[in-house]
Parts: sequence; structure tokens; C-alpha cells
Amino acid sequence: MYPILFEIGPFTLHSLWLFVTIAFIVGIISFAKIAKRQRLDLGMLFNHGISIIFITLLISRLTFFLGNLQYYMPTFSLHGLLSFFFIIDKGLSFWGALAGMLIMFGVVSLKREESILKWLDALIVPLGTGIVIANFGQLLDGQAYGIPTNLPWGITYESINVKYTVPVHPTQIYSMLYVSGIISILKKYRKHEFLKHEGNQTLIAITLYSFIRFLTEFLRGDDVSEIFGIRIASAISLVIFFISGYCLYKRIKSFKKKPIITD
Repeated sequence: MYPILFEIGPFTLHSLWLFVTIAFIVGIISFAKIAKRQRLDLGMLFNHGISIIFITLLISRLTFFLGNLQYYMPTFSLHGLLSFFFIIDKGLSFWGALAGMLIMFGVVSLKREESILKWLDALIVPLGTGIVIANFGQLLDGQAYGIPTNLPWGITYESINVKYTVPVHPTQIYSMLYVSGIISILKKYRKHEFLKHEGNQTLIAITLYSFIRFLTEFLRGDDVSEIFGIRIASAISLVIFFISGYCLYKRIKSFKKKPIITD
């Protein structure tokens, strides 16, 4: 594909960083519109935006770094420790970024004595949109690629970052499709009474995403750390699916028991 879009002298434009930047900008604009429509106080973003971004990146990098210690520090060394700060190597964790963002929104919401759930509901669609755009950057860069396949839509990379020279599953496109599907479902049914309750949109999105992400991980071909022979991302996805799924089940059960008020 095209990991590098063009080079001018010492300047190199990497496709992944370009689309991650676009994803961030589009996500922020989308979130601002939704927050305004839902009458959320955007002053929170202006006052805490830098700290939210910093902590999100920090935990994202830390999660990836610790999960790939065999690569960064095969033996303990100062160079290995310093490599933590070289984020230009594209070593960032999605789950780490999500955790960092949730932690910061939780802390800020607690300080402001507000419910974090309404903020999370407003974040779901912008976050999903950002994931779709970033996935396209991964596709061009050769990140998060799949295992070999004989299916007609398999893609072939000519990159040192991809260990296969045969067609592989375009797992980045799979992600773009199912995340777009989740966004479409939430938009189509956003006026449903159940989705009007704070946190329900978030639970539906997380439950669906974590389950499909768990299945998609079996088609991934890139090397990552494992625990008991299972990819760490798969294990995290499965745990999150059961937790969010249980919470969603309890909410649906409670919603169905809600008495119907008639005139």
C-alpha cells in the first residue's frame, strides 16, 4: 500500500499519522456539534482538553509499550526505556487510548459533579467516526493486517512491516464496515425510548464493538503479545463484552419492567 504518501527533503508524510490527525479533527468537530445539540457544557473541553489528550496518549502508549516489552526491551537498557517516548514508531494501543479517555472524562465529570454517561453517549458516534478514518490510515500503512486468505477481496502488501507476501484479510476494512454499521444503528434508532436513557447508547456500542472485535482478532496476522496463547486484544475484548453485555442486559430487563403510562 502507501505507508509514505510523499517526501520533501527531510519531511515525510506518513499515511497513518495523516489519517489519525484527520480522524481527531473530524471527531472533535462531530463531538462539538452533538454536545451543542444535547446542550452539554463545551467549556469542559476548552478547560481540560489538553490534559484529556495528554493522558489519553500517555496511557495508549504505555499500554502498547508494556504489551510489547519483548520488542522494546529484550534486555533492560536505557535505550529501551527511552524508546517509550518515540511514538513516531506508531506504537499506540486503541484500548489504552479508550481507557485513558474514559479515566479523564470520569475525573473531570466527578469534579464538575456531572454524570459521565451523558458525555459518553455524545462521544460514541464521533469516536466511531474517528476509528473508521484511522482504520483507513492503517490500511494504507500496513498496520493491523490479517492472516493469509484465498478470498477474492484479499489484499497484498509490499512492505517490510507485513510478514506475508500473499493476499491477506483486509481486517482494517472489516473494522471500517462493522464500526460504520454500529454508528448507523445508533443514528437510526437514537429516538427510541430506550436509547434516550443516559448510558444506553454507550453500552450498546461497546457491547457490539467488543464482540465483533473479539471475532476479528482471530483474523489478524500481525504479531502481538499473547496471554495463555490468546492475543491480549482478544482477551480484553472478551472481558469488556461480558461486562458491558451484562450491564446492558440488566438495563433492558429493567426497561421492559417499566410501567406504561397512559392517559
